[in-house]
Amino acid sequence: MMSEKIVGIAGGMGPQSTLDLMQKILVATPARCEQDHIHLIVDSNPKTPDRTQAILGTGDSPAETLCEAVRRLTRAGADLILIPCNTAHAFLDEVQAATSAPIFNMVDLCARWAAGRYRRGEVLGLLATTGTLSSGLYERALGAHGLAVIAPSPPEQEDLMEAIYGAGGIKMGHVESNAAGVRRLGRALVDRGARAVIAACTEVGLVLADCDLPVIDPLRILAEEAVRQVKGEAREKE
Repeated sequence: MMSEKIVGIAGGMGPQSTLDLMQKILVATPARCEQDHIHLIVDSNPKTPDRTQAILGTGDSPAETLCEAVRRLTRAGADLILIPCNTAHAFLDEVQAATSAPIFNMVDLCARWAAGRYRRGEVLGLLATTGTLSSGLYERALGAHGLAVIAPSPPEQEDLMEAIYGAGGIKMGHVESNAAGVRRLGRALVDRGARAVIAACTEVGLVLADCDLPVIDPLRILAEEAVRQVKGEAREKE
């Protein structure tokens, strides 16, 4: 059997999103037997400082913790690295400098995927953490392809952050109880003209899966691209 690339995952932000990425890689892999699946090395560290707090200036930077993670993954043999957290991509340049292994940019991959399916000038909705919105990651990446972005209103964004971070939030394991509320926020963006809603927070992706909205899941796009890099092809979700 020919040697294949090993995929490293710097996760834990949150832990369920890391499991979701692993599941998406499993589903996307064109395997005929157990041995056809991809070798994963996972560093899931939920102690990583909160990315939104760092961007907003109310908390410590996660960069060094992420740098330590990618160094461990590289030493363990990872040939490429995935980070299943959208907001963490605001620190990607610093983290990439800590490893020789390429870190796949989930935001850029999503923007290129969208550019291949939507016309210039079309509008996409964005459900993301306040940190991701403040960083402008998706606006810049999509804007480079001529795509526009709309986000929730300030009160709606507060509701979204509560659904993600609250005591009864998705990060605390309460996925199903937040599904209806997050989907309502997505529907509001579609009603305002969005052709589709980007689940630009991995926790949002957990509750928008298999709903009746047109959803773009950057984590799935990331998983499929990683599989293509290792296997030369991927099973894409229809």
